[in-house]
Amino acid sequence: MSVNDRFSSNHGWITAYANAQGALERMAERRRLSPVRHPWRIRALVAERLALARIDGSAAREVDYAIDGRGAVSPSPFDLTRWRSAVGARIGLDALTGDGTALLDWLGYTSQRHFDQARPTADVLDAIDAWRQAIDSLSPSPSLLHSARLAWHWHRIAPIGQGDLIAGLLIGDRWGPGRWGVSFGGLVALGLNDATLAWKGVTAERFELAWLDAIRAGAHVHLDLEMRLRRYAKRAAYQLAQRRRPGRLKDVLLMAMSYPRLTSGQVAKALNLTSAGAIKLLTIAAGEGLLIEQSGQASYRSYALPVNMQHRPTTRDALDDILDAEFWASGENEGPSEPR
Repeated sequence: MSVNDRFSSNHGWITAYANAQGALERMAERRRLSPVRHPWRIRALVAERLALARIDGSAAREVDYAIDGRGAVSPSPFDLTRWRSAVGARIGLDALTGDGTALLDWLGYTSQRHFDQARPTADVLDAIDAWRQAIDSLSPSPSLLHSARLAWHWHRIAPIGQGDLIAGLLIGDRWGPGRWGVSFGGLVALGLNDATLAWKGVTAERFELAWLDAIRAGAHVHLDLEMRLRRYAKRAAYQLAQRRRPGRLKDVLLMAMSYPRLTSGQVAKALNLTSAGAIKLLTIAAGEGLLIEQSGQASYRSYALPVNMQHRPTTRDALDDILDAEFWASGENEGPSEPR
């Protein structure tokens, strides 16, 4: 059965594709217009890294990732996820499916050869050619569905030998959500972590349905995260407006929205403050209920938002509350760019 026949005869396929595409469209719009788009972007990148790490069995934690003053996220030393260098890295769609060497460079195959020392690179490239022939023989299909097919055939052929589960997810994600500019490479993995359909070792058609559902679910995880940040930002903006002299408190709260855990050392370095000044600002924020103390003493104390950032499925896709989009926009950096 061709793709067109399948979609015309099965309402479920149409619904699954429409739900996936609709979620990506909402996410793309929110990326442009959200008043908390900059901290949200950082949190989303960390969430996708963690999703990939969980699927690959790596013991990475949210608090282990380093975030610099520009909003760039450095991989955790505890994150041993295969091909993690491809997360947030750019590769053209033509190179993705047409240049085996470029694809391996994008994955970081050369630097991570210790995962599969026994398989020569020439054999890997031959296997990638077999994968390319398999996908070249496929009938034309919409991009989100075709991205599932790229991943499924990669998993079936397993060109590298080890780490192919993650490699297939990264490749398919880049072809699908990645071209929308809303994924760093792990949006599908984020959805698969909460998948309602089985996806490992299943038939191609079942995998495609699970893939489309994962795109929808992953986008909703991100949208839910944005709503939580936006609610917090509205509350914080109101409390800051009541203060006669907010000083650098706004900058501290903006950092806290980006960082899973925030210390006085990070604040002092990013805002060019003394350690005492940074501690004072964090203490004020905690006293106002805008931050909660996590652990440590004095300059080693860490703080976090008083918000549960764990995703809970919801049918609500938009906030009713209105927040001035410019309040949190001033003085922010764009943060890491998405792959295109």
